[in-house]
Parts: sequence; C-alpha cells; structure tokens
Amino acid sequence: MANNNPNSAYSVPQKPKKLLLGKLFTDAPVRKEPEEPQKVLVAGLAEARPVKEYPDSFMARAAAVMRGEFATLFKATLFFLIFTVPFIVIFAWFAGYFENLAIGGTYNFMGDIGIGFPGGGDSIALSVGSLYRNVKMPVMAMYGACFLFGSLGLSGLFYCAKRSFYQDYYKNWAKTYWMGFAKYWWKFLLAGLMMVVVALGMVESLMYLLEQQALGTAGAGAYCAVVFSFIIGAPLLLIPVVMMGLFTSYELTFAQCFKNAIVLIANNLLSIPAVALVSALPLGLCAVNNLLGIIIYVAMALVGTTFMALCWIAVASRGMVKCHNRKEDETKTQMAEQRKAAKQNPYVNGTVQGAQKKKAKQAVPYQNPKKKKKK
Repeated sequence: MANNNPNSAYSVPQKPKKLLLGKLFTDAPVRKEPEEPQKVLVAGLAEARPVKEYPDSFMARAAAVMRGEFATLFKATLFFLIFTVPFIVIFAWFAGYFENLAIGGTYNFMGDIGIGFPGGGDSIALSVGSLYRNVKMPVMAMYGACFLFGSLGLSGLFYCAKRSFYQDYYKNWAKTYWMGFAKYWWKFLLAGLMMVVVALGMVESLMYLLEQQALGTAGAGAYCAVVFSFIIGAPLLLIPVVMMGLFTSYELTFAQCFKNAIVLIANNLLSIPAVALVSALPLGLCAVNNLLGIIIYVAMALVGTTFMALCWIAVASRGMVKCHNRKEDETKTQMAEQRKAAKQNPYVNGTVQGAQKKKAKQAVPYQNPKKKKKK
C-alpha cells in the first residue's frame, strides 16, 4: 500500500523528559582532590603520570577501573578489613555461642510420652518463639552495630575508589585512605546509622511475625506490619547508599546529598534498585550456612566491597549527569516558550505596542538661514 502521508519523512521532535523532583536537585561539579607531588627523577624531569582510557559507560568504566587499578585498590582494602573484624567474630563464633548460652540445654521436649518421661515438658512453639525474640533479634542488632562500625572504614575505601574512578592520581594508598577517612567518616557514620535504623525496623517486624506464627497467634496486623515496613523501608535504604557515592564525588553538603539522592532514585527507578539488589545478594547468601558465609566474607572483604564502591560511585556519576542534562533541557525549553510567548504578547515590558505607541515628532526640514525671507 502506498504511503499517502506527505509528511512521512518528517519526524516529530520528542519532548524532553522532565526531571522529577527537580526543585530538590542541586547541580555541582566533581570534587577536585589535592595532587601528590611528582617525583623528580633528574633535574628538570619528573615522573610521568599515565592517563588510562576507560569506557564511557559508567558501569563498564567501574569494571575497567577495577581491573586497571586492582593492585592499588587491593592495598587500600587491607585497611578496610580492620573495620570488618567485629562482624566476622560475631558471625563465625559469637552468634552460635550466644544461642547456646540463651537457650541451649534448657528445654525438655520429652514430657508426657510414656513411662519414665513425666509431664511438665516444654512447648516447642514457645521455645521457637523465644528463639526469634531472645536470640535472633539481639544477634541482628549486633550485626547492625558491626555495620555501623564498618561504615567508618567505607569512608576511606570510597575515597580511594573515587580517585581511581576519576583518575585523580595517587600512589601513596595508605595516606590516601586515611585522608578520606579523616574527611568523610562522620558523613558515612550518619548514612550508616540511617541504614541500620531502617533495616532493624524491617527485621523487627519480620521477627515478630515469625514469633507469632510459631505461637499460632499471627494476625493481620503482624502481616501488615511486615508488608508496610518493607514497602517503606526498601526505598529508604537506597537513600543512604546513594549518598555514599555522592559524598566523595561531588561538591555537595550533607543536606544536598540527601536531597540529590532522592532525586537520583526518582529518575533512575530501574538501575539503582538493580545495583542495590546485586549489592545485597551476598548478605542474603551469608544466611545459608556459616561455611558459605565465611567464603563470601573473604571474597567481599578483599574484592567485592571495593567493586561495589566503584559501582555506587558510577551510579552517582550517571545519575548526576542524567539529572544535569534533563535540567538543562528543561531550562532551554522554558526559555524558548518564554521567547515565543513574548513575541505573541502585545504587551512587552509594561508598554503597549502598535497603535498606542506615542508618535514620534516629525523632523523639521533644514532651511538655509541666508535664504530666509526678511519680514
């Protein structure tokens, strides 16, 4: 069938996408870091600083930086291991010890089953409920405290990862790590505290539901509490982790990082939750058994956490560039609409154009004074 549309070759220009929550967004440049002094090899000749070519795609760049700067980032990770010692102690030993200390050997489930087993046995339902309330929840609170302590170490690790991502040259990895710790520890501590409070609220609602199910008294309120806590808590957990990527990368205050994190999440509803799920997957696998958890801990402590830091820095960079471009497009569109409206409006700058304009006085023709007629 023939195409009878005379404008078939003309494509309607797409309307620029709107920046959601644009009033909260603060545009900012990337932080400039102090350069390390170049080592002078001979008089007038300094040590060269190679600039590597990385992909333009943000996540591909994070993977390329991890490969290209693996040795430097691995050394910086060794300091981060100091802040993970409490977690591995609780996970590998104290959690089991605390469970045995709290409930081990104190229950009798052999009552009322025959001769030699008198009545008065303990209830399995009550013991399982006590397990969730008196053991599991305190252990989760201990893990929250460990994460809060570990967030201090993330400040130096994110700082080293940021400098590698943007190719801010550094060779003294130890000095660079503790420089980032000194500059950003309090910001990461507050962000970590936010994550711990939200996560413990979600875990508390889940433990309460499991306890009530074990006792056979679970009602609609317990189920609703879990649903609403996860619906509200999951997006709230994204805010502090996005803020961590912004802290070391952009010239923003803590409050501006908080607002920008909300804007970035609202405008990247697929990529940010996807990275968050990948980041949380190792924590879920740690709950399978202790051996697998220790293997994952070693992998994450040595390599995985550094790569996750690079990924979140890439997420922050991608989000800031995307929001910056959308804001510029909105500004250009608004200016074009204002110019168009000004041309169509007969009233410009408070004056009326057209017939109401004051008529300019006609110029008097020049007359030679010598030729004037004498009266």
